[in-house]
Amino acid sequence: MKCEYCDLVERQNELEILYEDKDVVIAIKDFCVIPGQITVFPKQHFTILETVPDDVLQKCFLMANKVSVAIFESMGVQGTNLLVSNGLGAGQKVPHFSIEVIPRREGDGLNLQWPTKEMSEDDRETAFLMLKEDASKLVDIGKKKEAPKEEKKEEKISDKTEKGEKKENYLLKSLRRLP
Repeated sequence: MKCEYCDLVERQNELEILYEDKDVVIAIKDFCVIPGQITVFPKQHFTILETVPDDVLQKCFLMANKVSVAIFESMGVQGTNLLVSNGLGAGQKVPHFSIEVIPRREGDGLNLQWPTKEMSEDDRETAFLMLKEDASKLVDIGKKKEAPKEEKKEEKISDKTEKGEKKENYLLKSLRRLP
């Protein structure tokens, strides 16, 4: 079975494709949750977010931002949702990474509000321990590659300011908030 998005690019239907370049396609699909919903996706086939090269992913999100601005200006909406359904468990219907830009108005009937649940101490601790091992990979993103590995470890371990006050690591703080 052919990918719906790859097929869309191949067909070159002017009524569906709003913009395309060598990396990214912006399209309006036949089926949507709210009129005006726009889909941004890489031209090359990538199934899920983790497989998309960083430069293409960055461009997809940049374009989604521009689409959001255009929706605000042209449709006079009160907001937009950017939605990435990443994998079957997240409700991904087409096996091709995409960002849905959904125009929103107060009282539009679309409920994207999920009730929050308080995590038990055990669940929170389990999630923390599982993610802590991989957190070092996330922290290293953006750091200069020239820096010796020993310095990186010292920076990670030492979360103290010049005054000796302990500051909380932003990444770990964010990971603790995971549901």
